[in-house]
Amino acid sequence: MNEWEVDELVFEIAEHLEDFTALVRPGHPAYLMGPAGVRLVVHPIWNQQGRIRVLGIYPDGSRGMLLNLRRHEITVTAARGAKFIAKRIERRLLPDYRRDLVACCERLASRSAENGTRGEFAETLMALLPDATLTEKDREIVIRWRLGDTVGTFTVHGDTTTSTIEIRNADRELTERMAYAVQHRAT
Repeated sequence: MNEWEVDELVFEIAEHLEDFTALVRPGHPAYLMGPAGVRLVVHPIWNQQGRIRVLGIYPDGSRGMLLNLRRHEITVTAARGAKFIAKRIERRLLPDYRRDLVACCERLASRSAENGTRGEFAETLMALLPDATLTEKDREIVIRWRLGDTVGTFTVHGDTTTSTIEIRNADRELTERMAYAVQHRAT
């Protein structure tokens, strides 16, 4: 199948899937766009003449962030026609893909909220610490500070429910203040 034949087939398939539209652009794969963020890409299978692959796509970048997302795809003979392919998509691809897509979107929203909370907390710490530097990693922020010979780091993890504090070369006054803060936290 050539690109033009696949594009035409995608338009026909979209007519048989409820609330789906075709997205076809020259030089790009053909997509079936559905409700609630459903995106299906349709490719010809290069080594199997007359067969196509329909693959469920997650939001951009989520497969790299959320490593355990399942791959949802089917292969179908194009000669069976658009109506047959649409039925196969409805029955074999969409149920599990939709469930996993909803879970993916929920995890992305949770992670986004977590990142916002962590960022706000980091801004508060940065305002309190002189000449601090900030480094962001996957799900943590590391704030490094220096005061004379004293060096410290605050590592804010996940949703800020836990943090790691490390202070090196603390003088007696700073050590006593930290112990006092811990004592009051424990009571």
